[in-house]
Amino acid sequence: MEISQSAPAVVPETRKKTTWHYVSVDRRDLRIDMMRGVALVMMVVAHTEIMSVLNIFTWERFGLTTGAEGFVILSGFMIGMLNRNRLQKAVLLTISWGLWRRAWKIYQVNIIIILSILLLSHLHFINTFEVTHFTDRYSGNAWSLFPTSPQIRETWFNIVLFLQIGPHQTQILGLYIFLLLLSPLFLGLLMKGKIIWLLAASLAVYCAWQIWPLRVTVSEFEFAFPLMAWQFIYVIGMSCGWYKEELLSLARTGPGKCLVAALVIVALVLGFVAQNHTNPFIPPVFLLQVITPEHFNAFYHTWAAKNGLGPVRVLNDISLMVTVYLVLTRCWTPLYRAAGWFFIPLGQHSLYTFILHVYVVLIVSQFVTFDLWRQAWLTNTLIHAAALGVLWLMAKYNVAGRWIPN
Repeated sequence: MEISQSAPAVVPETRKKTTWHYVSVDRRDLRIDMMRGVALVMMVVAHTEIMSVLNIFTWERFGLTTGAEGFVILSGFMIGMLNRNRLQKAVLLTISWGLWRRAWKIYQVNIIIILSILLLSHLHFINTFEVTHFTDRYSGNAWSLFPTSPQIRETWFNIVLFLQIGPHQTQILGLYIFLLLLSPLFLGLLMKGKIIWLLAASLAVYCAWQIWPLRVTVSEFEFAFPLMAWQFIYVIGMSCGWYKEELLSLARTGPGKCLVAALVIVALVLGFVAQNHTNPFIPPVFLLQVITPEHFNAFYHTWAAKNGLGPVRVLNDISLMVTVYLVLTRCWTPLYRAAGWFFIPLGQHSLYTFILHVYVVLIVSQFVTFDLWRQAWLTNTLIHAAALGVLWLMAKYNVAGRWIPN
């Protein structure tokens, strides 16, 4: 999810009518916008917990990765890319102040979401269960994410102030707040050319969490997105954004082409592995059984864990990002014409859309019982399409954009 302000979409024109390649006509990279739009669709489908045709294509189907990792990596990428240029004209303190102000704005948004859900939960005609609880759809067990017993005023103040409650659909906002607060440190090291030190320190923190999984904050997001683990892919994304031009130049050399080819092969191999997933909600006809369920589960939970970002998952995230970016570069024209009109507005309004999606999920839950076991394919697909359509229309026309940050 891009955290900085977005600019109006610009449709690139190809220099040659016969080429499919992406040709940039300004500083905005629409390939990144489309990738963020895809990640956003994956997130909305996952949070609207009904089984539709869209789940078949978005639920760890292209690899052992989710939209959340895509948002974090692309956010770091954009901050690294944009602020390298800004630091040529402004000092680090000025850039840092802008990032901290952004963190403060997202913190305020998080507080408003929590308080609005608390308010809505006191209206007897609104069912807020799906945004105030986390439900394990396999077992049916549910855990309340908001206090279920009366709280004294001081307790309420603390649990809201420290983001200890809130909808699970927006927990990642807490992660972004802390990543933004740390970003000036990362940018300072990149500005001094200390990328090796930055990556080594980030990797050390990541490895430390894999051995000693500690929560460094008291916020609720740490259960799903532990800061010590998820900062690693953010730093990787920021480093790649900072050195974007150098990496693109490297990709045109012989060794660079070999490296890109290796990453594409890794993405394809792990994409094949993902087809052997043991997800009980996906119909068996859409799954391979080349790898036995026992071996897949052992591999998945040991090396590709979702919340803890297992090392294979990190590798899959990077390789898949490179592969998708390459495909968009080589086949931009047909892909843009087929899907750019939909994904790009969402990607360019990612924070705006992310904020709104929790309320769309709440509205859908008033009319539909969330249940991943029920395979009403046509009905559920139409519901997912309607939810995405509403979010697209609001992003396209920037509804209430004066009050909702982007």
